[in-house]
Amino acid sequence: MRIISQLAAVLASVLRLMKLNRHEEALEEIQTSSKQLLGMDLRLLTTLSDVEFVRLLSLGERFDVEKCVAIAELLRILGDVRDNQGKEEEGSAARLTALSLFLELSHQEAGTLPKEYYETVENIISMLTPAGLPARLNRKLLTYYESLGKYDKAEDALFRAVEEDAAFVEAGIKFYERLRRKSDEELERGNLPRNEIESSVLDLSRRRRKA
Repeated sequence: MRIISQLAAVLASVLRLMKLNRHEEALEEIQTSSKQLLGMDLRLLTTLSDVEFVRLLSLGERFDVEKCVAIAELLRILGDVRDNQGKEEEGSAARLTALSLFLELSHQEAGTLPKEYYETVENIISMLTPAGLPARLNRKLLTYYESLGKYDKAEDALFRAVEEDAAFVEAGIKFYERLRRKSDEELERGNLPRNEIESSVLDLSRRRRKA
């Protein structure tokens, strides 16, 4: 895990520079680290979409977990630097891609991630505006929260996706079909009782007929 061990030192250095308001030096640290650790220019980090990154990381026989963590972390802290510079739009853009990569990591490495990973994901989510999340990212959040048994949050992500793109109605109906097979106790723990599930299924069924 050479990249991960070096990444920790990079993040600590960037945080120190941010506290001193030396933002250009912090950006230079991210740029240098991006080239050394990943062979990528900072501009490439900020211009590739999350879909393109996933495709890049999936080349070969396996998904490159180590590089996924490094890219996501560099984008996350880049978002913090941009925010401190008053460039909130650029900060949000970097954070969106970082979040998507962290969620992809959850999908690829389900059940093996440390507690700190989930704290990082929730921290990024809290810094983004839910209404501003693209439909494909809400679709990833649906899968993420469902895997954690947080069915109420999964449902919130689902309906945000559906509001933006009606094509996600079918994914929503399949989601509720999976939940119908859960026990009442499981659903209660996930804060989504059975009667609410049935109400949501009716809602999505109406949307499907109108489409």
